[in-house]
Amino acid sequence: MDASVIDELRRSIRGRVVVPGDDDFDDVRQTFNATVARRPPVIVQAADTDDVVTAVRVAATAGLPVAVRGGGHSVAGHAVAEDAINIDLRRMRGVSVDPSARRARVQGGALWEDVDRATMPHDLATTGGTFWDTGVGGLTLSGGLGYLMGTAGLTCDNLMRATVVTASGDVVEAGPAGDAELLWALRGGGGNFGVVTEFEFQLHPIGAWQVGRYVAPLDHGADALVDLAAYVRQMPDEIVMFVDGPASATPAPIGEDATGPFDHIACGLIFQGTPAEAEAAFAPLAATPYWSGEVKTETYEAIQSDGVLPFGLRHYWKGYFLRDVDRPAAEAITEAMRTRPQYPSFVLFEAINGRARVEPDGGAAFGQREARWNVSAIAIWEDPAEDDANIAWARRTAAAIAPSSYSGAGYGNYASADETAERVRAGFGPERFVRLQAVKRRYDPDNRFRFNLNVPPGRG
Repeated sequence: MDASVIDELRRSIRGRVVVPGDDDFDDVRQTFNATVARRPPVIVQAADTDDVVTAVRVAATAGLPVAVRGGGHSVAGHAVAEDAINIDLRRMRGVSVDPSARRARVQGGALWEDVDRATMPHDLATTGGTFWDTGVGGLTLSGGLGYLMGTAGLTCDNLMRATVVTASGDVVEAGPAGDAELLWALRGGGGNFGVVTEFEFQLHPIGAWQVGRYVAPLDHGADALVDLAAYVRQMPDEIVMFVDGPASATPAPIGEDATGPFDHIACGLIFQGTPAEAEAAFAPLAATPYWSGEVKTETYEAIQSDGVLPFGLRHYWKGYFLRDVDRPAAEAITEAMRTRPQYPSFVLFEAINGRARVEPDGGAAFGQREARWNVSAIAIWEDPAEDDANIAWARRTAAAIAPSSYSGAGYGNYASADETAERVRAGFGPERFVRLQAVKRRYDPDNRFRFNLNVPPGRG
């Protein structure tokens, strides 16, 4: 990169400009996926929206693309790019709450722990990441599966307004008082249209919560999963379900690794309501031959804060949204659990239920609502010598469940670096993709924001 570009940024930025050779460069550039080891030529740690405007305008003048970092949890490493100006929003983590309007305004670099800590004292929340240290921006812009989605919808469905710095360096408001079509695009269309420096979310009452943990023997995995799928088709909106395996029959204490034997499938059911209501809602599952468990009262804060995504491990994730967990998919998932390379790799599947299957007022670009499940092989390991084996397992698992897929696409927030253009298009469907391209042409005709699940501008 031309030194004059870095000099211009240093003269103009109120935050900080980090370049190779700085003492903390390696720490600043790190993302949580250790298979990503990119060395950007410059990282702008923006202090505010004006800094973002400056960085984007310098990039435009220099003819450079722009990468954007919020929480940095992209499996694909989209937050870090070479031969580009990298904008790091981690200094912009402010949250303000209007409890009477049930709204929260959130800066672009915030994590979900920042949002929850601000909203929970008012007994309010919006659908957030299931890991507390997930970045708000990435989760929101590609969908957002979380513990409130059954009654409140996806994270993107609760996005009511956004402030966006476009590729030209203009500041645009997305929403009813600004560009409603841009808001539609931001609700699941990814980081294709600019840098979101502020989100405004609808909040919802938290109320009482119950948590059920049920397990089924892996030896009867396929039968148990078929029963589970039947239960999901009739379960109430108040339940959100996350399933993983292979798992231990006994859960690990918070902050500790699970210990084997890993010979079960674990089903977590999060219920909004009273203990009696939860017991009644879980009863049909408890009555099946293979699932057994217990229910306990828990706070929403404890549920949300139970776990973080550690940086420094190696990751490769691949999966599909499924029409349903039918018998072939159940058998494929069970086999994948039996053959996972090592702990902590696992198969994760998340039920799409209730309001998550309904588009919000004004619509959303997210295109997988008629799928009932998101199923992903989550390969996690430490030794680079094991890269091939772990990647092969994840790909093999995804291929085995592909015949049951809803659209041929996986979840954007779990995509790895080799996600194909065909799968990106399939994730939106042809009509949504063409509509997204039209928004892209207006706000980023040169595709400067290309480090994402990219929607190219195309031709008008």
